[in-house]
Amino acid sequence: MIRGLAFAVALGLLESSGAAQQQRAPGSGMLLPATLVEAGRIERLERWMRAVARHVPGEQDAAFVEIAGWPNDNLKPLFVDASALVQTIGHAGVNAGATMTVRPAGQKTALRVRYSTEQYHRLQVLACAAGGRMLEKECWQIKAVDELDPELRQIAVLARASYLRGDRNYLVRRAAIVHSDVAMLAPGSMVAPGSVGRPAAGAVERFRMEISDGQELDLHQSAVHWEIARMLLDFVRPRGSDRADPGHDDMVRQWYRATAAWMQLKEDHDKIHLEHARELFPSDPDILFLAACQRETYAGAPIQTAVKSAFLPAGVVIDVASDRAELRDAEAFFRRSLDVRSDFAEARLRYGRVLDRLGKHVEAAAELRKAIGGLTDRQMLYYGGMFLGAAEETLGNRDAARVGYEQSAELYPMAQSPLLALSQLARHSGDRGAALRAIDRLFALPSEERNEQDDPWWWYYVSQGRDADVLLDVMQRPYRSEVLQ
Repeated sequence: MIRGLAFAVALGLLESSGAAQQQRAPGSGMLLPATLVEAGRIERLERWMRAVARHVPGEQDAAFVEIAGWPNDNLKPLFVDASALVQTIGHAGVNAGATMTVRPAGQKTALRVRYSTEQYHRLQVLACAAGGRMLEKECWQIKAVDELDPELRQIAVLARASYLRGDRNYLVRRAAIVHSDVAMLAPGSMVAPGSVGRPAAGAVERFRMEISDGQELDLHQSAVHWEIARMLLDFVRPRGSDRADPGHDDMVRQWYRATAAWMQLKEDHDKIHLEHARELFPSDPDILFLAACQRETYAGAPIQTAVKSAFLPAGVVIDVASDRAELRDAEAFFRRSLDVRSDFAEARLRYGRVLDRLGKHVEAAAELRKAIGGLTDRQMLYYGGMFLGAAEETLGNRDAARVGYEQSAELYPMAQSPLLALSQLARHSGDRGAALRAIDRLFALPSEERNEQDDPWWWYYVSQGRDADVLLDVMQRPYRSEVLQ
């Protein structure tokens, strides 16, 4: 049975020292003037605010459809303007104009943009509404309340109610959710037209490669919805805090855990996503577990084969290391996850498999036996039998290997993989009769009743994301009320 795989692998761009200095004039090193914000962008930002406030998390409503329909050429400046808006929420007041600095995650070069007097005034007015600060002195000084229509006033009321409950992140949280909803529920909107090459200095750009069965299918620009969502959550101020500190906010942690699980379930991998999650939550066992699973997946044949055979434009590199390097990273992340939560049986199961793949068979067998003792999930127990069987077989413990494979066969009677493993084990032992009996058992499986769900072997690399829908629902549920009507 050959199962087709489809991975989207995040790409990185080689950045020369010259590219990193493009915001400075040659010779003098002086900062170049900030880019002027073109007309219409603040109006688009205002439409975005309204759509964010209308969206019901998890639903494909009209607000969702509107934002999903925006081309990447609109989303990239929105990244800048949304960042400027959130920065302005805490600093609304009288100002004749403003130059804002935005640094996309993972980029060395910051982008400097300048808003005109009129643009910045409107940005302040929107910030007063989005922050629920209409009654505060700075917003009274610019007469913000006089410039709001009934819909924006309702947004201001909703944001104020959230503020009074101790959560100053009404717009930020909901905006991150709508952009991640678009990325998850409208995958077609993530494919952005445009050539793949070196981005402009400071610009937010992402590229993705689609592969199937280890072969490159497509390399394209990706819409920056995930980038916008991550940027917004970086501004979250936890309850009781006067500054951005997303690493101490439970909703942000839930968001990263749920979205990373969804990415792995859908084989839509994004290394930057989990790297940023680990920066914010370096000791979270679930984040570390998913980071380890991703590296284990990167070490697998489908991605490794595609990386080696990929044809890439000049200046573009795939951020995937060799199989052994990825396995070593996976080993380290699983170990750290277990250091935090020693009873994390699924992490220990995968840790044992990674040790076995690294040639540490004695350690692998010990960890796998310990993991199996703590597992209750039938699918995980199936993997435990298969992995322990393989480790014991390598160590020459054929009887123990046979027990592991048989236990997996009992858990999933229609699965082919344990029977193939038993046949191979017997053949390597010189027992031709046992090898043929195992194959006879395989051929006796009723083919008309068989499907891929019968053998979890085919779903190992996505099984860590099997609870993604539940995690997303739990994260989104508190934000389905207080929606703009």
